[in-house]
Amino acid sequence: MYEIEKGSMEEVLMILQNIGLQLNEYEKTNTVIPVKTYKELLEFSISIARQTNDVSDTIDEIIETIENKL
Repeated sequence: MYEIEKGSMEEVLMILQNIGLQLNEYEKTNTVIPVKTYKELLEFSISIARQTNDVSDTIDEIIETIENKL
């Protein structure tokens, strides 16, 4: 079995992949995803990604860019 280091980029990607698979299953049985649910999923995904140092700076830069454009 493949060992994944806790807090590594591999762990983040595996968790996000699992979220994506769950979202695909949800989409098959529901035609609409409420904005609130989507927002919660996005916030959860970002919080997972922030657990790795490599990703945190990139996320901060992306969010800052988006905020500046809004």
